[in-house]
Amino acid sequence: MDGAPSPIPTSPPAESPSRPVYTLYPDHLKRYVESTPFTEGEILNLHKRFHELSRDGLDRILHDELIQVEQMRANPFASRICELFSEDGSGVLSFDNFVNMMSVFSFHTRPEVKMVWAFAMWDFDGDDIIGPGDIRYGLDLITCSGVAVNPSLQMLTRVPSAAGLEDQELDGIVREVVKEVDPDGYGLGYHEFRAVLSRMPDFINNFRMSFWD
Repeated sequence: MDGAPSPIPTSPPAESPSRPVYTLYPDHLKRYVESTPFTEGEILNLHKRFHELSRDGLDRILHDELIQVEQMRANPFASRICELFSEDGSGVLSFDNFVNMMSVFSFHTRPEVKMVWAFAMWDFDGDDIIGPGDIRYGLDLITCSGVAVNPSLQMLTRVPSAAGLEDQELDGIVREVVKEVDPDGYGLGYHEFRAVLSRMPDFINNFRMSFWD
Protein backbone atom coordinates (compact mmCIF):
# COMPACT_ATOMS: atom_id res chain seq x y z
CA MET A 1 0.00 0.00 0.00
CA ASP A 2 1.36 3.41 -0.98
CA GLY A 3 2.51 5.43 1.98
CA ALA A 4 2.58 2.47 4.38
CA PRO A 5 5.68 2.31 6.60
CA SER A 6 8.24 -0.28 5.56
CA PRO A 7 9.01 -3.00 8.11
CA ILE A 8 12.57 -3.22 9.39
CA PRO A 9 14.03 -6.74 9.00
CA THR A 10 16.03 -7.99 11.96
CA SER A 11 16.72 -11.57 10.82
CA PRO A 12 18.50 -11.61 7.41
CA PRO A 13 17.32 -14.53 5.25
CA ALA A 14 20.84 -15.17 3.94
CA GLU A 15 21.92 -16.45 7.36
CA SER A 16 19.17 -19.08 7.67
CA PRO A 17 17.09 -19.51 4.46
CA SER A 18 14.79 -22.09 6.08
CA ARG A 19 13.60 -19.68 8.76
CA PRO A 20 11.10 -16.85 8.25
CA VAL A 21 12.31 -13.27 8.20
CA TYR A 22 10.87 -11.31 11.12
CA THR A 23 10.35 -7.60 10.83
CA LEU A 24 9.54 -4.73 13.16
CA TYR A 25 7.28 -1.98 11.85
CA PRO A 26 8.36 1.62 12.52
CA ASP A 27 5.22 2.39 14.55
CA HIS A 28 5.90 -0.64 16.78
CA LEU A 29 9.53 0.39 17.12
CA LYS A 30 8.47 3.91 18.11
CA ARG A 31 6.06 2.52 20.73
CA TYR A 32 8.82 0.41 22.31
CA VAL A 33 11.22 3.35 22.40
CA GLU A 34 8.60 5.56 24.05
CA SER A 35 7.57 2.99 26.67
CA THR A 36 10.92 1.40 27.58
CA PRO A 37 14.41 2.62 28.55
CA PHE A 38 15.82 1.31 25.25
CA THR A 39 17.02 3.16 22.14
CA GLU A 40 15.94 2.20 18.62
CA GLY A 41 19.18 0.31 18.10
CA GLU A 42 18.75 -1.61 21.34
CA ILE A 43 15.16 -2.55 20.47
CA LEU A 44 16.30 -3.83 17.08
CA ASN A 45 19.07 -5.83 18.76
CA LEU A 46 16.55 -7.30 21.21
CA HIS A 47 14.23 -8.20 18.32
CA LYS A 48 17.05 -9.96 16.50
CA ARG A 49 18.15 -11.75 19.69
CA PHE A 50 14.58 -12.79 20.45
CA HIS A 51 14.26 -14.61 17.13
CA GLU A 52 17.72 -16.12 17.41
CA LEU A 53 16.60 -17.75 20.67
CA SER A 54 13.40 -19.13 19.18
CA ARG A 55 14.46 -22.54 17.92
CA ASP A 56 11.06 -23.49 16.52
CA GLY A 57 11.01 -20.42 14.26
CA LEU A 58 7.75 -19.12 15.71
CA ASP A 59 7.14 -15.67 17.15
CA ARG A 60 7.79 -16.79 20.72
CA ILE A 61 10.48 -18.08 23.08
CA LEU A 62 9.77 -21.26 24.99
CA HIS A 63 10.73 -21.65 28.64
CA ASP A 64 13.31 -24.33 27.82
CA GLU A 65 14.92 -22.07 25.22
CA LEU A 66 15.21 -19.03 27.44
CA ILE A 67 16.65 -20.75 30.51
CA GLN A 68 19.55 -22.04 28.40
CA VAL A 69 20.81 -18.51 27.75
CA GLU A 70 24.00 -17.80 29.68
CA GLN A 71 22.45 -14.88 31.57
CA MET A 72 19.60 -17.13 32.75
CA ARG A 73 21.47 -20.39 33.34
CA ALA A 74 23.27 -19.00 36.37
CA ASN A 75 20.08 -17.55 37.87
CA PRO A 76 18.26 -19.88 40.29
CA PHE A 77 15.09 -17.82 39.67
CA ALA A 78 15.22 -18.32 35.88
CA SER A 79 12.04 -20.39 35.71
CA ARG A 80 10.25 -18.03 38.07
CA ILE A 81 11.22 -15.08 35.85
CA CYS A 82 9.86 -16.87 32.76
CA GLU A 83 6.65 -17.65 34.60
CA LEU A 84 6.13 -14.07 35.83
CA PHE A 85 6.71 -12.37 32.49
CA SER A 86 4.65 -14.79 30.39
CA GLU A 87 0.99 -13.96 29.94
CA ASP A 88 -0.40 -17.26 31.23
CA GLY A 89 2.33 -18.43 33.60
CA SER A 90 3.55 -21.04 31.13
CA GLY A 91 6.99 -19.47 30.68
CA VAL A 92 6.38 -18.85 26.96
CA LEU A 93 7.27 -15.27 26.02
CA SER A 94 6.07 -13.13 23.14
CA PHE A 95 8.29 -10.28 21.99
CA ASP A 96 6.21 -7.87 24.09
CA ASN A 97 6.79 -10.09 27.14
CA PHE A 98 10.50 -10.30 26.34
CA VAL A 99 10.87 -6.52 26.04
CA ASN A 100 8.94 -6.06 29.30
CA MET A 101 11.28 -8.50 31.05
CA MET A 102 14.41 -6.84 29.69
CA SER A 103 13.04 -3.39 30.63
CA VAL A 104 12.60 -4.41 34.25
CA PHE A 105 16.17 -5.75 34.39
CA SER A 106 17.64 -2.73 32.59
CA PHE A 107 20.23 -0.64 34.40
CA HIS A 108 18.16 2.46 33.55
CA THR A 109 14.91 1.29 35.15
CA ARG A 110 13.85 3.03 38.37
CA PRO A 111 14.58 1.09 41.59
CA GLU A 112 10.90 1.23 42.61
CA VAL A 113 9.91 -0.74 39.49
CA LYS A 114 12.58 -3.33 40.21
CA MET A 115 11.35 -3.67 43.81
CA VAL A 116 7.77 -4.30 42.66
CA TRP A 117 8.92 -7.14 40.42
CA ALA A 118 11.30 -8.50 43.04
CA PHE A 119 8.36 -8.69 45.45
CA ALA A 120 6.30 -10.57 42.85
CA MET A 121 9.22 -12.93 42.29
CA TRP A 122 9.32 -13.92 45.97
CA ASP A 123 5.53 -14.05 46.36
CA PHE A 124 5.29 -17.58 44.97
CA ASP A 125 1.71 -18.26 46.04
CA GLY A 126 0.44 -14.89 44.80
CA ASP A 127 -1.29 -13.82 48.02
CA ASP A 128 0.49 -10.42 48.19
CA ILE A 129 2.35 -11.52 51.32
CA ILE A 130 5.83 -13.05 51.47
CA GLY A 131 5.51 -15.61 54.24
CA PRO A 132 7.70 -18.46 55.52
CA GLY A 133 6.55 -20.74 52.67
CA ASP A 134 7.63 -18.22 50.05
CA ILE A 135 10.96 -17.66 51.80
CA ARG A 136 11.53 -21.40 52.07
CA TYR A 137 10.87 -21.95 48.39
CA GLY A 138 13.09 -19.04 47.34
CA LEU A 139 15.96 -20.24 49.53
CA ASP A 140 15.45 -23.75 48.20
CA LEU A 141 15.87 -22.48 44.64
CA ILE A 142 18.99 -20.57 45.65
CA THR A 143 20.63 -23.49 47.46
CA CYS A 144 19.61 -26.14 44.94
CA SER A 145 20.17 -24.03 41.81
CA GLY A 146 17.67 -26.38 40.22
CA VAL A 147 15.19 -25.57 37.48
CA ALA A 148 11.47 -25.86 38.10
CA VAL A 149 8.72 -25.21 35.57
CA ASN A 150 5.93 -23.10 37.09
CA PRO A 151 7.60 -22.95 40.51
CA SER A 152 4.60 -21.29 42.16
CA LEU A 153 2.62 -24.47 41.50
CA GLN A 154 5.25 -26.49 43.36
CA MET A 155 5.34 -24.53 46.61
CA LEU A 156 4.93 -27.64 48.74
CA THR A 157 7.21 -29.90 46.70
CA ARG A 158 10.93 -29.59 47.19
CA VAL A 159 13.07 -29.50 44.05
CA PRO A 160 15.29 -32.60 44.21
CA SER A 161 18.97 -31.78 43.91
CA ALA A 162 22.10 -33.50 45.13
CA ALA A 163 23.56 -30.02 45.70
CA GLY A 164 20.66 -28.89 47.86
CA LEU A 165 20.32 -28.79 51.62
CA GLU A 166 18.57 -31.35 53.74
CA ASP A 167 15.07 -30.32 54.81
CA GLN A 168 16.19 -29.85 58.41
CA GLU A 169 19.05 -27.57 57.37
CA LEU A 170 16.80 -25.55 55.08
CA ASP A 171 14.15 -25.18 57.78
CA GLY A 172 16.79 -23.82 60.16
CA ILE A 173 17.90 -21.23 57.62
CA VAL A 174 14.30 -20.23 56.96
CA ARG A 175 13.69 -19.71 60.69
CA GLU A 176 16.75 -17.45 60.95
CA VAL A 177 15.80 -15.44 57.87
CA VAL A 178 12.19 -15.03 59.05
CA LYS A 179 13.44 -13.95 62.49
CA GLU A 180 15.59 -11.29 60.83
CA VAL A 181 13.17 -9.89 58.22
CA ASP A 182 9.78 -10.66 59.79
CA PRO A 183 10.17 -10.80 63.59
CA ASP A 184 6.42 -10.31 64.15
CA GLY A 185 5.62 -13.33 62.02
CA TYR A 186 2.85 -11.68 60.00
CA GLY A 187 4.56 -12.01 56.63
CA LEU A 188 5.97 -9.21 54.51
CA GLY A 189 3.70 -6.95 52.49
CA TYR A 190 5.23 -4.86 49.73
CA HIS A 191 6.18 -1.93 51.98
CA GLU A 192 7.88 -4.21 54.53
CA PHE A 193 9.67 -6.01 51.71
CA ARG A 194 10.78 -2.66 50.28
CA ALA A 195 12.20 -1.70 53.68
CA VAL A 196 14.22 -4.94 53.73
CA LEU A 197 15.59 -4.25 50.24
CA SER A 198 16.57 -0.72 51.27
CA ARG A 199 19.10 -2.32 53.62
CA MET A 200 20.68 -4.19 50.69
CA PRO A 201 22.75 -1.66 48.70
CA ASP A 202 23.76 -4.26 46.11
CA PHE A 203 20.16 -5.10 45.19
CA ILE A 204 19.83 -2.63 42.30
CA ASN A 205 23.20 -3.59 40.80
CA ASN A 206 22.33 -7.28 40.97
CA PHE A 207 18.79 -6.93 39.63
CA ARG A 208 19.88 -6.40 36.05
CA MET A 209 20.43 -8.44 32.93
CA SER A 210 21.53 -7.75 29.37
CA PHE A 211 21.32 -10.02 26.34
CA TRP A 212 23.80 -8.08 24.27
CA ASP A 213 26.84 -7.97 26.57
